[in-house]
Amino acid sequence: MKAEDWFAVAVRVVGIIVLLLGLGLLLDAFLLRLGYWFPTPDSTPGYYWIYGGAEVAVGLYLIRGARFVIRFAYPTTDKEETDREDG
Repeated sequence: MKAEDWFAVAVRVVGIIVLLLGLGLLLDAFLLRLGYWFPTPDSTPGYYWIYGGAEVAVGLYLIRGARFVIRFAYPTTDKEETDREDG
C-alpha cells in the first residue's frame, strides 16, 4: 500500500470516530427532549440536533472516502489519472 492509501484509511477511521460522536450528540438531544437529561439549565435540544447532525454528515462524508480531502493531500498528475482509469 502507498502512503495515499494509508492516508485514506486514516481518513475513514477519523470518519468513524466523528460519526460515533455525532450519534452520541443526537442521543443526547433525544434524551433532553424527553426530559431525562439536563446537562445545564439553559441547554436546548436544538443545539444538540444541529451539532449532532453536522457531525454525522461529516462522519459519513469521511467514511465514504472524502475524495476532495485525499486529492488535496495527494494531488495526482495526468499520467497517474490515466493509469488509474486504464488499470
